[in-house]
Amino acid sequence: MSSAPATSDLVNLTIDGVPVQVRKGTLLVEAAKLIKQEIPVYCYHTKLGPAGLCRVCLVEVEGMPKLQIGCNTPVAEGMVVRTRGESVEKGRAMVLELLLVNHPLDCPICDKGGECDLQDYAMAYGRGSSDLADPKTSKPKAVDLGPTIVLDEERCVVCQRCVRFDDLIAGERQLVLKDRGHRDMIATATGDPYRHNFTGNVTELCPVGALTSKTYRFKSRPWDLKRTETSCTQCSVGCRMNVDVRRETVLRTMSVEGDDAVSDWWLCDRGRYNVGYVDAPGRITQPLLRRDGTFVQIGWDDAFAIWAKAIRAALDARGPESIAALGGGRLTNEEAYLLARSMRELGAKNIDWRTGRQRQATPGSSGGTLLDLERAGAIVTVGESPAQLAPVMDLRVRKAVRHGARYIRVASHEAPPTMRHHDVPDVAAAAAAIPANVTRVALIWDGVDSTLARAAFAALERDGRTLLTYISGEQGNARGAEAMGVLPFSGPGYHVADTGRDFDGICADALAGKIDVLSIFGANPALNAADGARVRGALQAVGFLVVTELFMTETAKMATLVLPAAGAFEKSGSIVNLAGDVLPTAAALAPPGGVLSDFEIVAGLARALEIALPDTEEIERATIAAAAALPVGIAFGDERFAGTAKEPALGDGLRLRVTHHAFAGGGTLANDERIATLRPLPEAAFSRADAERLGIRTGDYVDLVGPGGTMHDLLAEVRESLAPGEVVTIAGLADAPANALAERSRVRVENVRHADALVEA
Repeated sequence: MSSAPATSDLVNLTIDGVPVQVRKGTLLVEAAKLIKQEIPVYCYHTKLGPAGLCRVCLVEVEGMPKLQIGCNTPVAEGMVVRTRGESVEKGRAMVLELLLVNHPLDCPICDKGGECDLQDYAMAYGRGSSDLADPKTSKPKAVDLGPTIVLDEERCVVCQRCVRFDDLIAGERQLVLKDRGHRDMIATATGDPYRHNFTGNVTELCPVGALTSKTYRFKSRPWDLKRTETSCTQCSVGCRMNVDVRRETVLRTMSVEGDDAVSDWWLCDRGRYNVGYVDAPGRITQPLLRRDGTFVQIGWDDAFAIWAKAIRAALDARGPESIAALGGGRLTNEEAYLLARSMRELGAKNIDWRTGRQRQATPGSSGGTLLDLERAGAIVTVGESPAQLAPVMDLRVRKAVRHGARYIRVASHEAPPTMRHHDVPDVAAAAAAIPANVTRVALIWDGVDSTLARAAFAALERDGRTLLTYISGEQGNARGAEAMGVLPFSGPGYHVADTGRDFDGICADALAGKIDVLSIFGANPALNAADGARVRGALQAVGFLVVTELFMTETAKMATLVLPAAGAFEKSGSIVNLAGDVLPTAAALAPPGGVLSDFEIVAGLARALEIALPDTEEIERATIAAAAALPVGIAFGDERFAGTAKEPALGDGLRLRVTHHAFAGGGTLANDERIATLRPLPEAAFSRADAERLGIRTGDYVDLVGPGGTMHDLLAEVRESLAPGEVVTIAGLADAPANALAERSRVRVENVRHADALVEA
């Protein structure tokens, strides 16, 4: 927390007759907020700072001959300010008239109607008539700016919030202002579609209806929406968000103003736009039981009875070692706790949440906050950076770099970021690249390679330096699952428990015919596990496989019993984000009829098995205590989390690496047609040296062949930053699953089809 300012740092002034004391350098527009006085703004935004473009924030300062702009005027000792009065009202009225000179009067059909600043300010400060005699200038309407946004150039008031966000916050610099005077317009610098992970923020920043969301256009008015504040569970950041619902349909999500600690007021495009799955036609709404190779619908009572019967039979025949459970990061803390508790009540120790590549989520006692991250003097990433795994965390990294931090990536196989960075081959080089005067270093790990994490921690830790650790990870509530005890060696609150089998051990036992019942909650290992062929073989070998899901994912299709589960917007509870913050989630709408939450599903199974579970109040107390527990004894890259998975056998060819993409996935992402254009194409990235040796150019199509099978029709990319000897593919694509070939196995390139030849054909 920031310390109280010294008396010498404070300034005394008067605003509208009210004495105010604020820090030196505070802008008048911010100082006025302390007395709940509104100064209208367009170009100014708290997170963007002053621009001084629109002039609507005019105020009167005693002793100054002209009106001043409140967004770019700092406070001074003894200053007397008036935000109301005849001269102020006349000045704002003139500014508004100029803004409305060419603005279309189409409020009834404008998406911004009802929450438009121009509409509100025109009523509050504008004149009742206009002196304009000439017709308004016409500009193009409904311009397709990119996959997420439509631009109406006539409505733009040239506040440049969008341009400055793209430059100052996202660091992409794609949006620019073209032309001058009444012909100026917002466009992309290259003419290419506006596309990155944060584009939707400009639709919120736009104070008028110039930039509108494709998924929300013409869907509703704000007064018809029911708003619920919750936490996003799409990744491990846990951004606070508002969910707007109309007629039991989620129409949009919006950022929460003032959420400095977690989201910094922003949302990534996945959190903003991946909402259409809620009412997708492929949603499972009834328990499904496999009979004679096909699924048939059954009732919940029958489902619980059949499931419980299979578990009792396994316990009687071979004991609790033949039972296993996997709880994905989709679960809330309460659901994860109840799952772990119920399994251990049965004596089952084979329980894990780690069904993908990530091995660890809790960074240990050196973990930092998200605010700490942006104050670091150097940031080192090992494994994948948070650019696609935790995009809003990546905005914090970009913010730190803008403030002078050195950004270092260790042995990265990702595309180069748009910010200043240093790519180094190993952790020793990373330690050498940190300036000697830097005393605050952030270390971000993707949670996959424990050996690399331990080496990085040892190389960066030294006397006099504060080392802050983070694990970005691939699952939303992975840290919550660990805290709640969804691990084979740890119970709630990180207390050591009897050791069971981790996910890899469960697969080994399944392949050996030792697992009779496996229950999977909110996970899709058939698509996301590192070695897909081995995992699919293990799932097929399980005697009775139960999957709770929203859709028929790759894993659900292999199940004996599929149970329809509620989505993130349909249940309440809490999560733990990557920084250890315990964040509430709130249901914005009810799940479809016949659909239960994972909490209700676990509770229903417990009743069928006659397991005594705690009541709601006790569960709430237990989860709060577990989430707040300090991870004492857990190290960064802890060997206990490393798992028992073995390195794949090596041979000739390129070593396969996988990378994540924010819009790659087989569940909610694959079943949301509103965001189909945001999903990545299956691709393979090669180093310049390997591409030249193999005769590959960017835009070609190739096949990759390995021990587990073949990946067909991958779009080739030649990536300058990639080391020779490796090929990188995107994980989690249902139409080209990267885990068809085991990660780090050796693969060969076949069937290269050149792009120019394909065009001619």
